[in-house]
Amino acid sequence: MKKQHDIWSCFDMFFSSQKTQHYLACQYEKRNIKDSNGKSFENCYSFIYYLEHGKKYYTLADQSPQEIKPVLLFYGMIQLMKACILTVDPDYPESSSVLAHGLSTRKRKKRSYEFLQDEVKVQKTGLFNHFCEKMFHMKHIEGEKFLMDHLLKLLPELGPLYKQMDGSVHHIKMNKENQQIYTLSNEAADLLHMSDERFMEYINHSLHPKLSIQHTITPSEHYLIKLNPDLAPYHCFPLSYHLEEETYYFPIDREILQLPPLNELMVHYVILYNLSMLSRYDTEWWSELFHTYSSVELPFINQFLNITAQKIPYLFGQWLHAKNIP
Repeated sequence: MKKQHDIWSCFDMFFSSQKTQHYLACQYEKRNIKDSNGKSFENCYSFIYYLEHGKKYYTLADQSPQEIKPVLLFYGMIQLMKACILTVDPDYPESSSVLAHGLSTRKRKKRSYEFLQDEVKVQKTGLFNHFCEKMFHMKHIEGEKFLMDHLLKLLPELGPLYKQMDGSVHHIKMNKENQQIYTLSNEAADLLHMSDERFMEYINHSLHPKLSIQHTITPSEHYLIKLNPDLAPYHCFPLSYHLEEETYYFPIDREILQLPPLNELMVHYVILYNLSMLSRYDTEWWSELFHTYSSVELPFINQFLNITAQKIPYLFGQWLHAKNIP
């Protein structure tokens, strides 16, 4: 993984009230928000304090036992999320309805409870819905249920562990030729049980405009994939971005392709919410998980916590810098 100080360096410029106020004013002007200068002045220090508070949570999580990390990482993510929301919604929080987490999980866990088979449901109101709508213009996700196993499979960093644990493969690495052009092995079509023609049609129609197949380099080996220049690591579904390898992965699991168009910020929020709830309210099950080593789920949870501690600050930093910083 990238070194932590590198992950956080992209936020350094915002720890200047003058720069932050100018940045917020530009964001509000682009959205034709009235009194952009006044709003940016009002929100400048809230934005800085959200970032500062979030960074402290992540720093503390880095020093804490693994059992406590989900709570610290979840609330650290929320602080970074609030800072980003403030760039597009100068009146946040306008009502108490956007302060709740916006998700729910089973109140009582069965004796045979398995984290990977647990579901989280999206509520009508709350931070999650507000975040999805304001930052990514996504509506109508109320009532959606997300299975933890499906969400974890979206993360390419967990690919080697899935293969070690049950032999399953869910992504194929795309090799970067330049900023927009990648090569993809034709094994992707085989694993999705598609002919070459059907696969190219699927890419060029179902996944348009995010990506397209230009042509095959050699029909028996690779596809040449062109990505939309607006595609970004934080919003690239159904592709997934691998932080350490700095490249995209293509899904070859139909269950992933059938999911709603989640971005990775949403995925981490839902998983961290569930893990933090387990840590806080299902202490007996949570403690046994870490001390008996009897579950196949602990390796997935441990690796996820290590991944999210690095990847979420990186993705939020990328989102802020994609806003055409003046």
